[in-house]
Amino acid sequence: MKNYLRILLLSSALPGFALFGVCTKASAATLSVSPAVTSNTYAGVITLSITGLTNGEQVEIQKYLDLNSNGIVDLGEPLTDAFRISDGGVALIGGITNLNIPFDSNPAAGAVTTTLNFLPALVTDTFAASSIYRLVSPTGRFTPVTTTFVVTNAAFTQFLSGTVYSNGLSPFPNAVVVAQDQQANNPAAGSVTDSAGHYSLALRPGSYSLIALAQNYYFDQSFAPSINLTNGMSATNDLFLTNGTVSISGSVYDAATSNKLGGVLMQLQSGNLFAITFSDANGDYSAAVTPAFWKIQPTKERLARRGYVVPQAKLQVDTTTGSVANVGLALPAGNALFYGRLNDNSNTPLPNVEIDSGTDDNSYGAKGYSDANGNYAVAVLGDGTNRWSCGVNNGRDPVLGSYIFNSFENTNVTPNLTVLQNFVALPATARISGSVHDNSGNPVTGVTLISSATIGSNRYQSLDSSTDNSGNYSLEVASGFWQVEFLNGGSSDNLDSHGFADLSGPHFVSIPPTNAVLNLTVYPIGTPAISGPHRFSATQFGFTVTGATNVNYTVETSTNLTSANWTTLFSFLMTTNPFTIMDPYATNKTRFYRVKKD
Repeated sequence: MKNYLRILLLSSALPGFALFGVCTKASAATLSVSPAVTSNTYAGVITLSITGLTNGEQVEIQKYLDLNSNGIVDLGEPLTDAFRISDGGVALIGGITNLNIPFDSNPAAGAVTTTLNFLPALVTDTFAASSIYRLVSPTGRFTPVTTTFVVTNAAFTQFLSGTVYSNGLSPFPNAVVVAQDQQANNPAAGSVTDSAGHYSLALRPGSYSLIALAQNYYFDQSFAPSINLTNGMSATNDLFLTNGTVSISGSVYDAATSNKLGGVLMQLQSGNLFAITFSDANGDYSAAVTPAFWKIQPTKERLARRGYVVPQAKLQVDTTTGSVANVGLALPAGNALFYGRLNDNSNTPLPNVEIDSGTDDNSYGAKGYSDANGNYAVAVLGDGTNRWSCGVNNGRDPVLGSYIFNSFENTNVTPNLTVLQNFVALPATARISGSVHDNSGNPVTGVTLISSATIGSNRYQSLDSSTDNSGNYSLEVASGFWQVEFLNGGSSDNLDSHGFADLSGPHFVSIPPTNAVLNLTVYPIGTPAISGPHRFSATQFGFTVTGATNVNYTVETSTNLTSANWTTLFSFLMTTNPFTIMDPYATNKTRFYRVKKD
């Protein structure tokens, strides 16, 4: 199972123990949330209202998962989000507002009103469970104030249920279960097990896998059940967690100031083993795992709320000889900004849409989200050397899967640079579909294809599609002339990672017709191919050879296909791909060529 699971939560093994002591100081502030109760399919925003502040005062908002639903922040309950906001405060980069960082929209002094995204793809926000928002004074001016926020499960007629077990023995209360959308490779919904370890998740029809997580436990993804959930169907699957015996601990902090960051979700992975942890209010974290080599990385989703970018390289930690402490994770703050608006071709704004950004060398990544008016911003790291791209991630929202979005070229970003990029969604009215097989006729599974086209003055790209177990794929497109190709570059879903090359790509498809079929054959990496034949003179004939760089090939020629005798024309090391070949002895009217890998 590909590690695209961007959010998961922790479990409390010690419910009922208060984390914070009683303060005798009278509270001077109030905190309320609206709506206080909503479904996990809610399409609006969450509004926080604060009163009783001094003019310009800064406060911190913390959000905890209330695993046992008792309305109290108990020991072990995870801090799933944290950010600071000032009375009258707004975050600017190059004079443009970073809309991801909560800002005060209330003009009254001493009062703050701010809205937060509520996205189905962010399970930490939409988890079907009770959470607690906590208002804290960094200076200790007032007693912390709390209010509850409850998310209910969707009212779908199909659902998944089962029991989570600890070490395969006893039911695990207050564990976390997340359903992963297999097509979008993103979480679809999550819930907390009850006192008997039982979970239930109502979902849209689709293909899902299930994963369970809890504090100081890990999950083996090779045993993650896979379910094709159809209309009105229910399915029961039990899940199993194993407790860790060694720990990884450290802190998360600002790369420039060294200030620690609380409420940061981190993913840990060792092969098929998967675990998560959150940094606490002091910015420290700890996760119990099994002895192994583990990779650890913060997730980008909620760091947009604090304007940070995330290094894409995962930090490797060796616990084969015991616990490892002082593992620090430094996060750079964004100092440049992509911004603009998202709307459809009728100029209707598209709210709560995820925007992805990353460097062309895959060294950093960042995210942002559109507001109720379709406006968005993404904070990125401008150092004059990194080229950043920015685009709509329509795979995170099932509604947006029926649209295609325009894209832009990469931009060289410098400090305080602001880049305006507006996105226009077009309805996807057609499909390009087919199958991918190797030259022996075997289906090639789990490889990703993309398609792009210029429509009007904008460059559009369809939602990526991965081949299924039969090698089939489907790309949603609109009317236009489309270029279809595979992803390459080393990721697990790229064609070259599977050991194949597309010798005839890219492929071009014209729409209409409404739907088009494009079946593709790929070849083992290094397989040569001849293309672009051209006669230059009465004695000169040329063509290009495609293969693999730094591999030796031999070009042979013959005037008779039935002959077993072929003459070596040229042997070469392919230093560039493709490689141009010229035959200066092509005097025969009929002449054949073939290329062999040495």
